[in-house]
Amino acid sequence: MGKENAENQKTNAELKKKKIKKRWGDRYDGRRIRHCDSENVIIPFLMKERDDAQVFFDTEINVSKVEAIIRERRANGETISFLDYFFTALVRTISQYPRLNRFIAGRRLYARDEIQLSIVVKREMNIDNEGTPIKLTFQPDATVDEVAAQLREAITANKGADAESNDVDKFMGVVNKLPRFLFTFVIELIKALDFDGLMPKFIHRLSPFHTSIFVTNMGSVGSGPIYHHIYNFGTTSIFVAMGTKNIMRVINTDGKIVQRKVMKLRFVADERIGDGFYLSKALKYFCGLFLKPEQLSERPEQVLEDDQI
Repeated sequence: MGKENAENQKTNAELKKKKIKKRWGDRYDGRRIRHCDSENVIIPFLMKERDDAQVFFDTEINVSKVEAIIRERRANGETISFLDYFFTALVRTISQYPRLNRFIAGRRLYARDEIQLSIVVKREMNIDNEGTPIKLTFQPDATVDEVAAQLREAITANKGADAESNDVDKFMGVVNKLPRFLFTFVIELIKALDFDGLMPKFIHRLSPFHTSIFVTNMGSVGSGPIYHHIYNFGTTSIFVAMGTKNIMRVINTDGKIVQRKVMKLRFVADERIGDGFYLSKALKYFCGLFLKPEQLSERPEQVLEDDQI
């Protein structure tokens, strides 16, 4: 076991040190997709904005096994949550279906260099607090414990009335003080620079809208999931909304009525990043991870790279 863990740590370290080679036409945050179908080249010129190309779909995940593991781990004194498993499942799915990690910028299709997830954290659970967005970068072979540690650190730093404003809040605080004409100029300038991949990197680092997937946890406020629109600003290609967990009775293969706990999810995706067959396969894989959540405690056998770069 010790040897296996050492090998896993070595693999993770190699991934962190891996330098991404860039070519002419690549961006600082992604590499150009050069070997895609001609349709993928044309569509961004026909559907120029993300809200032109957004598609809506929903699904349900069986969370019974995940919740059983969480109860067992908590009984052993471990700090773990459903959100930890949910984020890990997203990271794992992208590692196996890397075309999900694409975005359109400047009418071109790119593969994102990193796996990044964004979510809004409410400092306090009241109507006067709108929350603050956070963006985290994960290694493609991350385990649930590694994801949990990153999430816990970020959420802890941004929750509570005494929590300090993060860099996103500080930047927006400065911009919001500008007069309207100057505010408009700054935003349009940022969008123009981002179109050609020239936006300052510090803005990309702060922006929760330059991310692989933006997660909206409606279940945390006792609500069902929504279809969240995709912002034209930024490079986010997928929004996923989590809902509350509910008990459902279904008929199994033996003809018996069984009870299971499910969560409804709603996705909004930029259809220009990939075809429907690929997206549906990725969704099926993602849902399947919740039926065998123990595999999220181990590293994947392999991490795939976008094969059309």
